[in-house]
Amino acid sequence: MSKMKAVLFDLGNVLVRIDMGMFGRSLGFEDAQEMAPNVPELMAWARRYEMGDFGTDMFLAGLQNILGSAYSIHHLREAFQRIICEPIEGMEEVVGRMGDLYQTALVSNTNEIHHLTSIATVPALALLPKHYVSYQLKALKPDERFYRAILADLALPAEDVVFIDDLQENVKGAQRAGMIGVLFAGVEALRRELDRLQEST
Repeated sequence: MSKMKAVLFDLGNVLVRIDMGMFGRSLGFEDAQEMAPNVPELMAWARRYEMGDFGTDMFLAGLQNILGSAYSIHHLREAFQRIICEPIEGMEEVVGRMGDLYQTALVSNTNEIHHLTSIATVPALALLPKHYVSYQLKALKPDERFYRAILADLALPAEDVVFIDDLQENVKGAQRAGMIGVLFAGVEALRRELDRLQEST
């Protein structure tokens, strides 16, 4: 029987709101269609950055190569940081409450810029002692390697670990690894589900 021992929280749209459109708007693209021709290449480049294929300097140089030298490296970095928006209200309390009872950690497909920006601006991250992030693990959710690396470090049975994410495919990946997967559908719904899990273990 499962005994809840760890609760893992995704970052984007669980602990903090993200807005991908802020990148283009911060560079002066008021209409998303203006940037559309560059989007596939930008997304592929950003995904490799999240995967840890290269560091921040190379990532920013690549953005400049894709978008043109009219944008300075400093401007590109600032625009990319603005994708990270405001913390999701109520989640700091949820993280703190779980941290008083169980092991807790961050589990995120993210990159160095967004990770460091979130550490500086999202109070809940200070309450999470471990950060399992894709650019350091060299694996992206829902790849099985991501979940296995976390379980190996936690040294806990998978069935004792609750994994919270806003994307169904990532929740299913956690469930395939044997974890308790919870799809984030708002703070109140998460509170209710965590209460239910606590009562059932």
